[in-house]
Amino acid sequence: MRPKRLAPVLFALLLLPGLAAPARAQYRRPYPARRFEHAYEFTGYLTFNEFQNKTALDDDIGAGFRFGYLYTPHHEIEFLIDGVSTTGTVFDFSTNPATAFRSNDDLTNFQMAYVYNFTKRDVVPYITAGLGFLHTHDNLLGSETNFVKSAGAGVRFFLGRALFARFEARGNFFSGKGTVYSDGEDFRNNVYLFGIGWRVGAP
Repeated sequence: MRPKRLAPVLFALLLLPGLAAPARAQYRRPYPARRFEHAYEFTGYLTFNEFQNKTALDDDIGAGFRFGYLYTPHHEIEFLIDGVSTTGTVFDFSTNPATAFRSNDDLTNFQMAYVYNFTKRDVVPYITAGLGFLHTHDNLLGSETNFVKSAGAGVRFFLGRALFARFEARGNFFSGKGTVYSDGEDFRNNVYLFGIGWRVGAP
């Protein structure tokens, strides 16, 4: 090959790596979408317990703890325990007029609840329903354990990737057995909670 023809070919070969580098730099192997991993939530909370007048119990503040297992971003199973110590009034109708006595009452609530989360993060409104047991000890009347059904709604506000604040309103429904609560009568306790929680696991 003559020198005059060889020079453009050599120039093109020298220029080719520089042209190829930008094209190669633009290629990116697609990253696989991150799958949701199971997550766990731990929440400590305070409760305001509002009792019906017919329970003859005073509204009071309690505390509790929850453990939650998210098996999808929206579906969750929770286990909770909360309690409150309050005062009440016991009436003795054998006298005329009836005699009222002040009592001390300890209520402990155990439940397993289903939670449906409408969103995944940031602001997470949810609804919940549960089943469990309410144990009440009255220092004058004795102890009673009742089967409880609950329903409620709330919202979580994430303050970072893991830390969140939680607000919830829930109704606990049960029937009395005659020791502390009137036999066969239906009751409802309203519970309003504020808690701080921590999520572990999913992105």
